Amino acid sequence: MNIKSTDLVLEIGSGDNPKTRSDVLCDMLPDDDTQRGGVITLDRPFVAADGQYLPFADKSFDYIICCHVLEHAEDPEMFISELVRVGKRGYIESPTEVGERLYGWPYHKWLINLDSSGKIILKRKLRESDFGQVFHYLFSNDRNYARFHRRNHRLFLIQYEWVDEIDYEISDDYYTDLKDQFTLRELANPSESYSLSQRIKNILPKWLVKKLKSSITRTHGRHKVTLDDIIHLIVCPVCKGSLEWIYNDNSGECISVLCLECDRNYKVRNGIPFLMP
Repeated sequence: MNIKSTDLVLEIGSGDNPKTRSDVLCDMLPDDDTQRGGVITLDRPFVAADGQYLPFADKSFDYIICCHVLEHAEDPEMFISELVRVGKRGYIESPTEVGERLYGWPYHKWLINLDSSGKIILKRKLRESDFGQVFHYLFSNDRNYARFHRRNHRLFLIQYEWVDEIDYEISDDYYTDLKDQFTLRELANPSESYSLSQRIKNILPKWLVKKLKSSITRTHGRHKVTLDDIIHLIVCPVCKGSLEWIYNDNSGECISVLCLECDRNYKVRNGIPFLMP
């Protein structure tokens, strides 16, 4: 990811394991861990929001990280349009069609590929994996298989970086031709970007990797941004109008958020604004 040291970075669908470089976190389901690998991380400014209705002003972030979220979207066109509206640049990562067919997450709605030109192709997912939990089990319990998976991550992950716009298409009939020799060479060649950090991930358990990332985040003081610092960037997720933040006179805590244009009222719970339609 080509992130500058001065960039203000938003991560959408940050879940339990956000990137160390993200300044602001956004997730739709902070109270429900069903579709993530652990308990939500709340170690920096956090806004509960739907990626299809982002509560941020136009071009308010320099960079948007979006890992393993697009395949969940009810309306990927709306989701992608919001990414481009709110961010100047960004990064999308999702399972490939091969990865989805092997691992099979029941709550994913789309098969996603990159075509030969680098365009994102989305196709409605119509069936579950034939292999159940076999490959999830292998990844969690077989170090050699996990190493194979990471070295060949182009088989299993699309990685797409964008500037100003996202080139994509929703298709009824696109599929990856796994008989084409050029396609096979592109997908199956071990990645040249198999970095030291990826090698370490093969050795260390997931809980320890997350702990180390959290420690790095605190040590480097990367996240000095507070919620108060970004309030001026937050708008109504529906009409994109200005908001009034309402505080308790006694405690000084924010208790709700009111849209000054459409009169929608949004709750704040445990310091987290829930800015969803």
